[in-house]
Amino acid sequence: MNQLEYLEMVKLIQKTSANSAFVYGTVSAFKAENRTIKAEMQPSGIETGWCRCLQGAFADKIGIEVLLARIAEGKTQQYIVLGILE
Repeated sequence: MNQLEYLEMVKLIQKTSANSAFVYGTVSAFKAENRTIKAEMQPSGIETGWCRCLQGAFADKIGIEVLLARIAEGKTQQYIVLGILE
């Protein structure tokens, strides 16, 4: 992904997140060795980058729903997994 594509993706994420700091998603990938996940945000279907998880919020199964907090750092977006939705 080049820089222009990345900036367009950030704009799309900002538009679909409706300025809310919280979104939910489904786990699309996980790394057990460093306890991070990727999630597909709903309803946009955009996949996050690798997300750190709060203690007790690591999900090691594809398809589990999680609550994410969005942190805006200038023009970049980062997500932290707050918990698993049941």
